[in-house]
Amino acid sequence: MKLLLAVANLQDIEPALAHYGVTPLVSATPYLLTISILQHEVTICLTGVGVYQTTYKITKALTAQKYHLALKMSMGNAYKAEYSIGAALNIVNEKPGDFGTLITGEWKDHYDLELMKREDAPHVRGGFVNLTNAYMNVFMPFKKAVGLTVNHYGDKAQVENRLAKYKADCETGDGLGFVYPCLFEKQNFYHLCVIERNLVSGEENFASAKQKLNEVLIDLLEKI
Repeated sequence: MKLLLAVANLQDIEPALAHYGVTPLVSATPYLLTISILQHEVTICLTGVGVYQTTYKITKALTAQKYHLALKMSMGNAYKAEYSIGAALNIVNEKPGDFGTLITGEWKDHYDLELMKREDAPHVRGGFVNLTNAYMNVFMPFKKAVGLTVNHYGDKAQVENRLAKYKADCETGDGLGFVYPCLFEKQNFYHLCVIERNLVSGEENFASAKQKLNEVLIDLLEKI
C-alpha cells in the first residue's frame, strides 16, 4: 500500500519507527520522508504546526502522486468531559472554527458571511465529511467525532461557544489543512486525533497522548 502519513513532526512518531527499527530517508523535498514498513511504502509528510503549513504541504504531496490512503495522526483538545486523555477519535467531519470577523460585537464565520457555502466543492453532504470511514472502521472502530480547526488553540473560555455553534467534540488545530486538499484531490483519507488535553475537566498528559498515538499507529499499520 502506498501511504501518505501526515504528522506535525518526526518526534511524534519516533516510538513507532523504533518499534520497526527503521529510519526514514530524506527525499528531494525536505518535509517529505520515505520509508518501508511491512507491506507499506510510506511517505511521511512533516506538516509542522498550523493550518497554513499543513494545507500547503499536503497539497504539494497529493499533486505529486496519488496514494491508496492519506493518514493524519494528530493530538488535540477535547470539548467533552467523557473523553479521557489518550482517547483516539475518528474525525469524520472537520469544521472551520475561528475564521471570520466581528460585526457589531457578534462573531460571524465564513458560512454566516456567505463567503463559503456548504453546497460548493469540496464540501460533501453539507460539510467537510470523510466518506472513507465505512471502510476504515472495519480495521479501527474508533468513536466517530466532529473536529474543529481553530487558530486560538486551547482556549477554555471558547469551549461553550464552540460547542453551541459547531457541535464539535474536539479541536484539532489544523485538521482542515489536511481534509480540505484531500477532498479536492479526491484522495481517500483518515484522520485520527488523540486527546492530549481535556478543556472541560482540565486534565492533560502530553506524554501519555504521544504513547497512545504511537500504539494506534502501530496497530493500524499491522491491520490495513
